[in-house]
Amino acid sequence: MVVAAVFGAHVARRRRVRLFGVLLAGVIAGIGGGMVRDVLLGLEPAAITTWYYIPAVLLAAIVGGLTAPSRELSGLPLVAAQGLSIGLLVGIGVQKAVEYRAPGPSAIFLGVITGTFGGAIDDVLAGERAVILREGHWLLSGVVCGSVVFYLATVYIGFEVAVLSTVIVVAGLRVLSVHLDWTTPSFPGEDLHSGDP
Repeated sequence: MVVAAVFGAHVARRRRVRLFGVLLAGVIAGIGGGMVRDVLLGLEPAAITTWYYIPAVLLAAIVGGLTAPSRELSGLPLVAAQGLSIGLLVGIGVQKAVEYRAPGPSAIFLGVITGTFGGAIDDVLAGERAVILREGHWLLSGVVCGSVVFYLATVYIGFEVAVLSTVIVVAGLRVLSVHLDWTTPSFPGEDLHSGDP
């Protein structure tokens, strides 16, 4: 969540959002998906019931906002940071779903929600269409693949292997898809690059 908060605040600062907007973007990126996951599991959101989540994510958002001008990420470093933060969130989502005995397809779905919801809310609050829905490169596809990998690895191998393999899959697919210009499938006859940034 802290990594996602740093990334969310960094992206908001690059969009020239003002101070409190940057902090809000970081907090939402860090805890938004996890809160939705907990509600869907019928739990009280951990970010609300555990006292240190919001301060930790807020501190991470401050760091992300302050370091954005001096550490301007663009191109593949930005894509790699995005893949890392989303891969970690996907793991958190699937792991908690497995812990609460959600069926496999539900656990995978909750991994996708946890990995994407905070960033989608940030995009909408910034007045943009959610990147997760308009991105032609393997962003959503990588998240889905990462959720499947995490579920299978955590059930059949172990948690540490699941985290490592998920981060590698999500970040790797994201970086490779941008670097090699792989696009996700679209319906026949549609322009693959329409609406892409």
